[in-house]
Amino acid sequence: MAKKKIGIYGTQESTANHKVEDLYIIVDHQSIHFAVKHLVSNHYIAFESFVSGNEVNGFTQLLAYLQNNSKLMHSVYNNVHFVMNNSRVLISKQQNVKDNTIYQNELNIVFGQQPDQELLVTNIDQQKVLVSTIHDIYQTLLTRSFPTGKWSHYANAMLNYAHQNGVHLYFFESFYILLIKNQEGVQFLKYFEESEEAQNVYNVLSACKHLQINPNNESLFLRGYHAENNHWVIELGTYFNEAVVEQASEEGAGKALHQEYPNHQFATYFIF
Repeated sequence: MAKKKIGIYGTQESTANHKVEDLYIIVDHQSIHFAVKHLVSNHYIAFESFVSGNEVNGFTQLLAYLQNNSKLMHSVYNNVHFVMNNSRVLISKQQNVKDNTIYQNELNIVFGQQPDQELLVTNIDQQKVLVSTIHDIYQTLLTRSFPTGKWSHYANAMLNYAHQNGVHLYFFESFYILLIKNQEGVQFLKYFEESEEAQNVYNVLSACKHLQINPNNESLFLRGYHAENNHWVIELGTYFNEAVVEQASEEGAGKALHQEYPNHQFATYFIF
């Protein structure tokens, strides 16, 4: 069964007749996070984090809870957003076709075929799309209980949030996302499992070299960075012009997180 890791709660204002908050449900391979954002102040007022551990069906009861309480969520929140944060994602050239089979084939070539997956294709700009998949179990949750809901990929929010050109690293419990942007737009996006320090540094520098980017002329942006867990970034930073640590806002739930979990890795869930 999924276990609660963090629970930070502020004062909720939304009612059935006054919906001023949105709920974000972010899912990855081992955790589910809930973030409540006030639409007027743009501050996050609540945050919960659940981990599944090593149980194969660790999220089953949690998904059942969502299904059973879907009406309550719809009655309170302005919108409920469903976000998948998995590594089965890529950026592709936009094709002028109605059939998305070409994107599915590209995804299968890169990651291999996986059964029971539904394809998600989202426009990034006029030339590129973001291609990912969602497992049927999560799509069924929406079909049965949130018929107006749609899944999006975490990378969508990341691309919208990371406005500045440079090299961006977003850190999570056991993996990180590398995003590289320049004046021509997004050049690189990939998930990496946390590995040995030298391998992690190599992953980033190798991507820069492949794109003919000189790190000495670039900024390194870090979100969710934790000095103890991501110690290898200290060495990585020596290759760049500057390293900028980005944290969640000190307002609302972000303030409580900073107080109770110093140097927390949860700033990556406050970008929506």
